[in-house]
Amino acid sequence: MLGPVLGVLLLGAALWVLRRELGEHSLREVLATLQALPPSRLLLSLLATALGYAALSGQDLLALVSLRVRFSAGKALLAGFEGFAFANNLPLAMVTGGAVRARFYSGSTLSKTEITDLVLFNTATYSLGLLAATGIAFTLEPAAVPGLLGLSLASTRPLGVLALGLVALFLFWSGRGGPTLRVGKRTLRPTPIAMSLARLGISLLDWIFSGLALYVLLPHANAFHFAGFLGVFMLGQIAGLLAQLPGGIGVFEAVLLSLLGRASGIPAVLGALLAYRVIYFLLPLLIAAVVLAVHEVRRIRSHPGG
Repeated sequence: MLGPVLGVLLLGAALWVLRRELGEHSLREVLATLQALPPSRLLLSLLATALGYAALSGQDLLALVSLRVRFSAGKALLAGFEGFAFANNLPLAMVTGGAVRARFYSGSTLSKTEITDLVLFNTATYSLGLLAATGIAFTLEPAAVPGLLGLSLASTRPLGVLALGLVALFLFWSGRGGPTLRVGKRTLRPTPIAMSLARLGISLLDWIFSGLALYVLLPHANAFHFAGFLGVFMLGQIAGLLAQLPGGIGVFEAVLLSLLGRASGIPAVLGALLAYRVIYFLLPLLIAAVVLAVHEVRRIRSHPGG
């Protein structure tokens, strides 16, 4: 019960923050800053988005290797893209992503249990990269978030070291090959150290590119180091994940506006966030929806009786 309650509370807080931050600015100001975005920055954001989704899709390849399932690399990458594009935009991300993947893996040697294991593998990989990106950002730029929030806390380095320590503990567990862990009805076994390092690397790339896709859209982006911005970005992402809202919508924007709005200007930051929402979330969803529709039409034509 705590999950939905926390989500409602965070959404309420986000709406209050957005109302407060936008109260003194008109829609015309926001649209003007949105229109003023240079085409070169939009192209860079699109490139970072493409690389980010490529890293996300690569997680399916690693999962199939770990499950020892033979499957076309191209089809696996496509299934991964489809799963993440829908999961990033719709409620119940794990269920949604798993259901979409099942459409692309159907007819293969993967059982329903293996598809579930694949989704769980990806979720763990995704979380590993989140810990690593947060740890790196909080450690390299420990004063960025406290300075923007005006906190008495001088440094986020202890939190960064804690996050990196958890990553190191996971790698140590993998390197030793155990012990196995029991979580509910599932037994968790470590992947080999080479696979764990590959999971860490590909997920970390995903988080870096997703942050970069927004960073290049922000005004005066060169005024602060990317590592400092990444700490703010990860804070917004974590808040969005806790809220259990599709893509952290509303909550993520509220965190970024609160932290960056005064330094770069509320209309300019909101314009960048709107462009980012379209480029990183809605555009991939649109492409994924078209691909899924084509895929389903082909299935119907190839199996007209079922």
